[in-house]
Amino acid sequence: MLPNVNITLANGQLGGVLQTADGVAGIVLTGVSEGSITAGTPLLFTSLADATTQGLTITNNPFAYKQVKEFYDEAGTGAQLYTMLVPNTMKVNQIADKTNAAGAIKLLNFAAGKIRLLGILTDDGSVYNVSSPVVTTNGINADCYTAAANMQALGVQFFAAQTPFRAVIGGTSFTGSSTALTDETTASDNRVSILIGDTISGSGAAVGLLLGRAAFVPVQRKISRVRDGALTNTTAFIGTVSADQYTATEVLFDKGYITFRVFPNKSGFFFSGDATCTSTTDDYSSLARGRVIDKAQILAYATFVDEVDDEVPVDASGNIDAGYAKWLEQQITNQVNLSMTAGNEISNVTCFIDTAQNILATGQLNVVLKVTPVGYASDIEVQLGF
Repeated sequence: MLPNVNITLANGQLGGVLQTADGVAGIVLTGVSEGSITAGTPLLFTSLADATTQGLTITNNPFAYKQVKEFYDEAGTGAQLYTMLVPNTMKVNQIADKTNAAGAIKLLNFAAGKIRLLGILTDDGSVYNVSSPVVTTNGINADCYTAAANMQALGVQFFAAQTPFRAVIGGTSFTGSSTALTDETTASDNRVSILIGDTISGSGAAVGLLLGRAAFVPVQRKISRVRDGALTNTTAFIGTVSADQYTATEVLFDKGYITFRVFPNKSGFFFSGDATCTSTTDDYSSLARGRVIDKAQILAYATFVDEVDDEVPVDASGNIDAGYAKWLEQQITNQVNLSMTAGNEISNVTCFIDTAQNILATGQLNVVLKVTPVGYASDIEVQLGF
C-alpha cells in the first residue's frame, strides 16, 4: 500500500439528546360504552376527531366528550391523550386505588410508562343517587380527599418503577364554601393536585382543560403563567358562581387548590397557580417543580442504566477510579444540560461521585445529582410615585 494519510470519522462522541415525551397525558373518566369504545378498556387519542372516529359522542358521553374536547382546545391536535372510561359505579377514590386493577393503574400500565400527566374525575350526578348521595362534608365530594391519598400511593409506586407521573383530581361537587374545604397544605400528597372549577356551572371540574395546558407547555412552566395567554374557555365557574364574581379565590389558593382567576383590565380566565396537596415548604409543592424533577429522574435512569453490572476500574484500596468517576459525572451533566438547561427548563445541574467509596467490596455506586430549578415571579411589588 502506498504511503498515505488515513482519516476516520469518530461517531457517538457528542452524546445525542435523549428525547422525553414530557407532555403525554392520560385521563380516566366515568362513562358508558359506545362505538368501538368499551368502558374499562384503555385507548389512545391524538385529536378530538380521532376520539369521535373511535366512537366518542357528545350524545352518549357528554361528560367525557367535554373533557377530551377541552384537552385538545389547549393541547392542540397531535397531542397524545391516553383515555379510559370506567363504569358510573366506580367512585373517584376507587379509580385512584392502586389495588383496583380496573382503575387508573390499568391505563398507566397500558401506556407502558409514557404518561407524565394523569387526570381523574367522576360525573357525580351519575355515580351518586338518592339512595347513595354524594358526601360533601368538607366542601367537595369527600371521596376526592381519599382519592388524593390513594393517588399519592400510586404515584410513589410508579416513581419506584422509574415511570414517574403527576396527577390532577377533579374536586367535584364543590359547595361554594371555601371555609369548609380541608387545608391541603397540611397534607403530604406532593404528586397530586386538586382542581376546583369548571367551564360550566355545576358540580364538575375542568381537568381536561388543565391537562391540555400542562401538556402544551414545557415542564418548568406553571400552568398559571399569564404571558402564555388566557385559557381557551370563554366561561369559568367555581361551583355555580362565575369565576370573575367569586370572592374567595384567594382562600382556595391558600388552602392548596387550583382554581380559576381573572386579572383586572385583562380579558379571559387563568389558573390561580399549580399547587400540589402538600406544605408550601415542600420542594414539590408546585406541579411544575414536580414535572422538572420527574424529567431529571428519567434522564438519570436512562444514562445510568447502561452502567449496571459494567466493569469499574478501582484503585489499590478498591475505591472507584477518580478519572472514571469524573467521566460518569460528565455523562449525566452533559445529558441534563443538553435536554433541560439548554431549554431553560432548569438553571443548573451538578453531579458528584465520591471517590472514597469501596465499590470493590460493596458493588454499589452512589451518585449525588442536583438540579437548580428556575425561579418564578409570583409576587411582584412595584413602588409607584412621583
